[in-house]
Amino acid sequence: MVPVLLALRFLLELCLLATFAVIGWAAFDSWVLQVAAAVLLPLIVAVCWGMLLSPRRRIDLPLSVRIVVELVLFAAAAVGLWSVGLPALAWGLGVSELVVLLLLLFSGAPPGHQPASAARS
Repeated sequence: MVPVLLALRFLLELCLLATFAVIGWAAFDSWVLQVAAAVLLPLIVAVCWGMLLSPRRRIDLPLSVRIVVELVLFAAAAVGLWSVGLPALAWGLGVSELVVLLLLLFSGAPPGHQPASAARS
């Protein structure tokens, strides 16, 4: 079950990035600003995720802090979706994240967990 949950988590990460692109696009009227925001917002989120939450993260925070950071990112995405008029997607993203996160925690493979076969040397 853990590999399925990890695959779902990866898909949710991709959805998170796409969500921030949508939010960035919808936030502005000028197409130049729309394109810039649609590129920069997901890039900022991807860098944050990579440094703080990925299995090969540069900054190793305690699990509780990593969970809070992850929930804040997904909550911001859900609020952003709601604010641009996509409440169903906001609910879907938020609920999906909570379900996968809780199932990962209860399965013994917390978010950002690095399997023994992929451990850093």
